[in-house]
Amino acid sequence: MNAYQFTMVFCLFFAFLQSASSQEITQTGKNPAKKTFSFGIVTDIQYADAEKKGDRDYRNSVNKLEKSVDEFYGRDLAFVVTLGDMIDHDYLSYDKPLASLAKLKAPLYNVMGNHDFEVDDSYKNQVRKRLNNKTGYFEFKVKNLVFIVLDGSEVSTFASVKGTLQSKAGEAKLEEIKKAGLNNAYNWNGGIGDKQLKWLEKTLEKADASNIKVVIFCHWPLLPENGTQLWNNREVLSLINTHPSVVAWISGHHHAGGYEKYHNVHHLILKGMVEAKSETSYGIMEVYPDKMVFKGYGNQDDRTLDFSGSSN
Repeated sequence: MNAYQFTMVFCLFFAFLQSASSQEITQTGKNPAKKTFSFGIVTDIQYADAEKKGDRDYRNSVNKLEKSVDEFYGRDLAFVVTLGDMIDHDYLSYDKPLASLAKLKAPLYNVMGNHDFEVDDSYKNQVRKRLNNKTGYFEFKVKNLVFIVLDGSEVSTFASVKGTLQSKAGEAKLEEIKKAGLNNAYNWNGGIGDKQLKWLEKTLEKADASNIKVVIFCHWPLLPENGTQLWNNREVLSLINTHPSVVAWISGHHHAGGYEKYHNVHHLILKGMVEAKSETSYGIMEVYPDKMVFKGYGNQDDRTLDFSGSSN
């Protein structure tokens, strides 16, 4: 092999290496992190055997729920969560939505809402048991995430029998925030009590120490402060903002939905099913190592919740 032939072979070999390296980089770029699991979310079903009132289509809400259940059933979901207000009123209203949700293959978690307690006093103490949420708040883990369910009805005027200590405490709290001039001083809102807050703090400390991310579910939002937020939203905000493990607070209650990001925590409010103008309204959250991607169905908007500090 002469010098010219050697040079040509070397150049061709070098070009091949460059091509292979470029192809490897390109292929790597086309393979983003894989989804780890998904879960379904629905809120404010507010079913009742009652005529439509304004945009609230109570009786048809269970049909909208059925459509979501059909979709959930066909997916490989880690769980499904309802974010409160399964019914509008009347304890017997639970029969139909719970029958629909019983068809799910995935585990079901129910968050407590204000309308869930719009029942006769004789049934109030049965509501949490009926929704399989006796304590109101708890945690569970799926792969790389801890999920916390909180009970914003704990301090309220509606969740306890009238005249009991719990009911009086709720009435006193409502008067207190009315005097303070807060825009969420309504009896359809509620708050989180001291015992639950201490439990939350310990749970978040444990997650921080284990470097595990946390997603919190509650019927009431913390932000934006549009009048539907939790009574003691600022106290809760101060708590969660000191814990880097918290990545999202997901809620219902405000039927128009909403979103705000504060201190690297995504505050996502889902739209209420009862007021959906489309044939249904729900979402599926896809979890990745670095983000969660919310796929909305019906009236729900898509949203990406990035764990690294940016969202779109």
